Amino acid sequence: MLAANTVTLVLLVASAPAPDRLYDREIDVAIEDAKDVHPVPVALVKAVITQESSWDPRAVSRAGALGLMQLLPATASKVGVSREELFDPAKNILAGVRLLAVLLRHYKGDVISALTAYNARPRQLFAPIPENGETPGYVKTVLAYYARYAGGTLHVVREHARGAR
Repeated sequence: MLAANTVTLVLLVASAPAPDRLYDREIDVAIEDAKDVHPVPVALVKAVITQESSWDPRAVSRAGALGLMQLLPATASKVGVSREELFDPAKNILAGVRLLAVLLRHYKGDVISALTAYNARPRQLFAPIPENGETPGYVKTVLAYYARYAGGTLHVVREHARGAR
């Protein structure tokens, strides 16, 4: 009897649509709308969403970050979105893109610094990525997704080799 219940449970889970399929159109429209408001590449927005929430608008992290772009409620309030609105894909994307735009402007277009600040904390322009915690893997993964969504490839240059030319 236990095996039959387990099989039924697996079938129910397997038949549920993937989270990104429930909101495809709404998410696509929200990303397009945000690009008209803030100068952040669509490929970067999609890369952050992929890494942060795997396209699940209902995602909640252990740290309390919410929605597609995994914003903490305190951060979201600074860009004009309430905690309750973070599960609305359009508002979550607009807030996340607004934050990315601010970070990109602050770091003079340095995507690595902007992603590090988005994930962990602000840092000096062109400072090395912290070597502890999740941030190095986060930045590398988002950059790989960014390259994929942009239709290119990612070439990593080691930090110490930047000024060697």
